[in-house]
Formats: sequence, C-alpha cells, structure tokens
Amino acid sequence: MERDTHFEKQNILRSIDDATPVMLIVFLLFALPSRFEVPWSKDYKNNPPKKGPQPCLTWAPVHEKIPWNVVLLLGGGFAIAEAAKQSGLSAWLGVQFEGLQVLPKEAIVLLISLLTAMITEVASNTATASVLLPVLKEMALKIRVNPLYLMLPATICCSYAFMLPVATAPNAIVFNAVNMKSTDMMKAGFVMNILCILVINIMINTLGSYMFDLHNMPPWTAT
Repeated sequence: MERDTHFEKQNILRSIDDATPVMLIVFLLFALPSRFEVPWSKDYKNNPPKKGPQPCLTWAPVHEKIPWNVVLLLGGGFAIAEAAKQSGLSAWLGVQFEGLQVLPKEAIVLLISLLTAMITEVASNTATASVLLPVLKEMALKIRVNPLYLMLPATICCSYAFMLPVATAPNAIVFNAVNMKSTDMMKAGFVMNILCILVINIMINTLGSYMFDLHNMPPWTAT
C-alpha cells in the first residue's frame, strides 16, 4: 500500500511541469479581488459597493491584448513536432536522407543547412529542431559521419527564421506592430539567410571541426 502511494506521488510530481505554476498564478489573478473590502469598516457601511468585488484580471483585457496568433503559432510548432514523432515522419525522413551519402560531407551539411532554413520559415524553430535533429543523428550514424557535424549547423539554422511572419513569434510581433509588408520582410530575410548559411558552413568546416574533433567518430557511436 505504501509502495503504491509512493508511485502515485512520483506520477503527480512528473506531471507538474513549467506550465503548472504559471497556470496557478493566472487562476489566482482571475480569482482574487482587486480590492479587499472590510464589511465592518465605516467606509463600507456608508458606501456599500453596488457590485461584488472585481477580480485582479478579467477576460476582456486578456481577449483584447494577448497576441493569440503568436500563442497559436508556438503551440502549433509543438503540435507539429509531436505529430511528426508519433506518425513516423521523422523515421521516414531519415530513410530518405540516406541517399545523400554519395555526396561529400561538406555538400551534405550545406544541403541540410538550406533545408533547415527553409523548413523553419513555415514552422517554429522548436518544431523544426524536434523533427530534424533525431533524423540527422540516425543519418550521420548510417553514413559514418560525426553526428555533431550535421546536428550543430542544423540546430543553429533552426533560428534563421528571417523571411516570413509565421516563421517565429518575434517576426509576427514586429510584423503586426509596424504594419510591414511580407515582401519587405522576405527581401531582407533572404539576404540574411544566405549570409548566415554561408557563415555557419565555413565555421563548421574550419573552427568547428577543430574544436569538436568532427573528423573522427565519437566513442559512444561504437556501442
């Protein structure tokens, strides 16, 4: 009986994540009154409130001021990542990428950087990383390349979301705040994408290879 209680407590603790205290604070803001009226005070007896105590937070400002498009964008990214994992899309992509092993590894990392930069323009960086990184790890092991050689540039390229408002939450915020045209963001973002991809490929083949010993397979791959 005590063992079952111990397991139940462990399951409850595992279900408490970062969102739990946040939701608790939001609930308290909706539940706690903005002013505490003392019924036996003189002011309360002379001027009793016509309505009940108002909460610290009501639905009207939440509905009007929260950027729901950004919330849905981030939530959609997590949903896409989980769907790709559960549906087997990640494993299927890994099989498709095996055909790249006929290319030099420098060309492979360049193609992966371009692919990641394109995907992250239409999906959040979290979703892109969650889908691609496990695929790249398996691909690197099959073609006998250090996994970090493919995964490090892809991880950084997940943040190269410069072209479209839907690419990342900051883009959407700026796009709505200044009434920017999509074409203006695409023009500037395209140049930034190309420059950043070139820089990351140069760095991973020079300084990165020296720092992380990317020319050799790590010991854990032998097990």
